[in-house]
Amino acid sequence: MQPEQWLTQVAKRFDKAATTYTQFNKTQHAFAQRLYQKAQSSNLGDCLDLGCGPGSETQLLLKHCRRYLGVDPAVGMLAQASKLFPQVAYKQGSAECIPAENAQFDTVFANFSLQWCPDINTVANELFRVTRSGGQVLMNTLLTGTFAELVDVYSALDDKQHTIAYRTQAEVEAKFRQAGFEVTSEVVVHTDYFEQFESLLRHIKGVGASQTPQQDRGLMTPTRWQKLKTNYEQKRTSKGLPLTWKVLEATLIKDKMY
Repeated sequence: MQPEQWLTQVAKRFDKAATTYTQFNKTQHAFAQRLYQKAQSSNLGDCLDLGCGPGSETQLLLKHCRRYLGVDPAVGMLAQASKLFPQVAYKQGSAECIPAENAQFDTVFANFSLQWCPDINTVANELFRVTRSGGQVLMNTLLTGTFAELVDVYSALDDKQHTIAYRTQAEVEAKFRQAGFEVTSEVVVHTDYFEQFESLLRHIKGVGASQTPQQDRGLMTPTRWQKLKTNYEQKRTSKGLPLTWKVLEATLIKDKMY
């Protein structure tokens, strides 16, 4: 699948999740709070919320910025955000082609939006372009190892790709350093627990995270479903069925020499 087709499919998936996203985004919201704490200053200046979704973090950012712009590729997400914050500016767009002028923002806030982008090199250059000298990009992105339990149980069924191909820490950081950023980061492993397998899958679907670039993932017959469920049940702990997120938390600084 071509990158443009993939991004269109991702946007459609998030359109479908627009009305349910805030019911399931507890983990994302918690990481957004952590991300804000990594800012150079409590004053974010002119701020871009990249991949703003239904306005999940708009209120947090509005408290600390001079000017706010929310950007998301999914029209449905922007519609939900505009209902909640009609006074705020939102634009449709993607991290590969940010609808903004050069050096427009003191802070770019990207909470779990960049792992969907097929061309991380273009993303890094775009973020560098729209960030002012001395400005910062605060980003969370998912790494290889995310949803490892799900990948494992699916691999017992077939050799098809059932989650997106997450990148390594080294790969992500290298692209942003090449673009010109100073990178400070840490990796956080977080695990959610669910009582039922159906609830776990509903959670993934509810935040739009069920899209993969490989569309032919095989027919989910009752037999395959039961095998998948049985295999995942073997991973149950005293806390429930685990779902692991491997998160790169990074602060990117555009040096004042630029």
